[in-house]
Amino acid sequence: MPTPTQILVCIDRIKCARHARATTDAEKDRNKKKNNSLINRRRSLIIASPLFLDSLEVSQNASSQASSFEEDVLVTNNRDKITAKVFFDVGVCETIVRAERALGGDAVCNAEDAFMLGRVCIDLYGNRCPDTVRVFKDLVLKKAYDRTVFHDVRRGEFIAFGLNGSKRLGQVSVSGDSASSNSNRDLASSEAFGLEHFRSGTVSLALSYDGSRQASPSANGIYTEIIVTTGPSPQPELDGRNLVFGIVERESLSVINKIAEVSTFSPSSQVRAWNAIANFSGDERAKSSKLIWSKPTKAIAIFSSGVIEL
Repeated sequence: MPTPTQILVCIDRIKCARHARATTDAEKDRNKKKNNSLINRRRSLIIASPLFLDSLEVSQNASSQASSFEEDVLVTNNRDKITAKVFFDVGVCETIVRAERALGGDAVCNAEDAFMLGRVCIDLYGNRCPDTVRVFKDLVLKKAYDRTVFHDVRRGEFIAFGLNGSKRLGQVSVSGDSASSNSNRDLASSEAFGLEHFRSGTVSLALSYDGSRQASPSANGIYTEIIVTTGPSPQPELDGRNLVFGIVERESLSVINKIAEVSTFSPSSQVRAWNAIANFSGDERAKSSKLIWSKPTKAIAIFSSGVIEL
């Protein structure tokens, strides 16, 4: 018969065996769960790989498109970067006709006799229209626009100045030895004609206006007429016909509005009726005779000007 000590030893051995068996079973369960987890993870990776590659490709395409868009924006911003500024001090003379003109004087009154409207500052797109900006700056530096008048005022559409002709008549006179006589390659560039007359204060080199007439260059081929839109609506009829190369600064738009408010020659209702009939019948003279309707009754003149390099 076993002694009590032997019985206790047997009990301890049985407990140890049970504990070892339980530990082994628990480890097996943990290992099984771990293996199942690894298998499931591998399955997920196998299933997700095509989706991941697709999403990666989409992400790369989106990144490429975003990069391309950023490059396009950068190029556009650089192309339309403001490279220089010009200013014009504008005033209004009491009348457009002066007695002194018959004695060899000019059509523009003296600055001290004029009612000054203010200064017009224009930002220039020298990267988009390099030749146009170069020629325009050269004319301003040579004071070619000083004591010249605005010859076309169309309220709600645009105003124009710089008509080529005699200085005595308030027009731009370009000397034959001017450095501006170099050819303007912008006139043959589609990129230079890329901007539209969408905003108020858009500045363009006048070539054919809205189709009503053609601008006349100087003897050495320099176009000097400038159009400035007055708003409030866009002027799509000017697009493609004239070359946009600048924009009036926001602070100067009030001066543009004052110029547009100056009265123009107003024909009688009978003259308007006859003009409409002539235009309907296809008479070309109807369009040319109508140009007098946009001529100001007072001399709106540029008294001083200058270039501001950036």
